[in-house]
Amino acid sequence: MTLMAPVGMQEGDETDWAVVVGVALVAEIGLLWGAACVALWRRRIALGRAASKTAEDGTG
Repeated sequence: MTLMAPVGMQEGDETDWAVVVGVALVAEIGLLWGAACVALWRRRIALGRAASKTAEDGTG
């Protein structure tokens, strides 16, 4: 007994897996890039708030 059906043994199946792997890589890179942008944006907002609070207090 095998885990792969005989239909899956056709020529050209490698390109289908290449497409799946390519799409997965692009999606992963996009998600990581988006998460990094959100993290940097939040840090920039927090830094701006801290700077404005320091300016209001007169301690800076």
